[in-house]
Formats: sequence, structure tokens, C-alpha cells
Amino acid sequence: MSRFTKEELRQRTFERAAFVIRHIWEELQDDPKRESKMHSRLFDVIIGSPRVIGKSINGGGHKEHLVPCALIRDRAFQMYWDGKDANRDILEVEKEVAQMLEKYLAIAHITREEARKLDVDCKWKTTMPKGWDWDTGMIDARLKEAGIDIISN
Repeated sequence: MSRFTKEELRQRTFERAAFVIRHIWEELQDDPKRESKMHSRLFDVIIGSPRVIGKSINGGGHKEHLVPCALIRDRAFQMYWDGKDANRDILEVEKEVAQMLEKYLAIAHITREEARKLDVDCKWKTTMPKGWDWDTGMIDARLKEAGIDIISN
């Protein structure tokens, strides 16, 4: 039996992911291009099963990240670079990255056809709809704008 509660274990997962991203960022922080050279699927390895918000009314068959992993990865790297530029305590930035990961790493089960609609027809494989932003944007904006209805868990 774990000495940690289920919620503590969940929180530690996001803290661990932010820690790993920070270490990768530290190795790349002097790159003038400021590229995030980390595969976005690393989240699947570190986090495992993120929060599932529901399933399409048309069925499942495809696990769709509500906010694309590549976008979340790039945001995390940008948060570290912004923190460095502002001479902030990098451990405080790491806490903020963990909170961002917890907020935005979520999935919905949708059909393969709906996934194709998001990725190909709407061209949102690695982006969010025009006008979406990190502060006020709804996590399910891609699904809503593509007309994909989700039944909540």
C-alpha cells in the first residue's frame, strides 16, 4: 500500500513530468533557436493515463488529446525560457509547468473519422483553433469547433 493518497500520486506525476522537461530544457537552454527537442509522446510515458473527460456520442476507437501534446510541450519549454529571461527561480517555474500540465493534459475517446476531421480537415493536429489562448481558452475547443459532441464521464 502506498503512503501517498491517490491525489498525491496524481500530483507527483505532473511534478515529475515538469522535472523531466526542465532537465531536457536545461540541456538545450543555450540553443539560439530555442527549439523544444523532445518528442511530444514523452508525456504518454511519464504521465501514463491522463484525465479522460469523456467519449464521443459516435463512439470511440481513438484516444485524442484535447490540447495537442506538441503544443503543450512547446508551451512548457516557453515557460522555462520566459522564466530564465525574467531571472525567475526555475523551481517556481517548474511548479507552474506542473500546474499547466495538470490542466491541459486530458483526453477524450473519439472515432477515427473524428480524429481525421481534427487532424486533416480542420488542420488542428498540432494546433488549437484560431483565437484560442492559454489563459482563457477552453480545453475542448477543438472538439467543439469541429462539431464533435462528448458525453462526459
